[in-house]
Amino acid sequence: MKGPRIMKKKAIDTEKDPYLLKISPNDCAVCKKCGAVYHDKRWSLAKKAAEKASGKKAVEVLCPACQKIKDRFVGGYVTLKGSFVKDHTEEILNLIRNKEKRAMYHNPLNRIIDIKEARGKIEITTTTDKLAQRIGQMIKKSFKGELEYKWSEDVKLARVNWTRED
Repeated sequence: MKGPRIMKKKAIDTEKDPYLLKISPNDCAVCKKCGAVYHDKRWSLAKKAAEKASGKKAVEVLCPACQKIKDRFVGGYVTLKGSFVKDHTEEILNLIRNKEKRAMYHNPLNRIIDIKEARGKIEITTTTDKLAQRIGQMIKKSFKGELEYKWSEDVKLARVNWTRED
């Protein structure tokens, strides 16, 4: 018989993300754009967090993800190309949107900034390097192909390139 599943919260590297350093609400804050709630030193979209925070005076702010989207501060670039992309664009985009929803459930700061389609190529920008990495992993797992990662040393930035020709 298995015991309860224990989920560890992932550490967020605040020293390289200037958007996280700006946020220091003492008790509770709500993003005026997406509705994410900052409570107990954590951003959440869960209803339970909103209920816990509802009794407290909440400050309206722009969460780090919404601020990054507004400023176009990119944490990850994902490029998908090849003849396979042309023939399966809709399916690929659905998978990417589903991945974003799952990532946002665990951490609402993981967002897609933009998706551009042009000539059999899809370019995605994300607010975090980890989301870009996970999108690349998911595409490779689902459709095979060639996957390449490039990490920036000075800024927390990932470039993920996936290619499949058919």
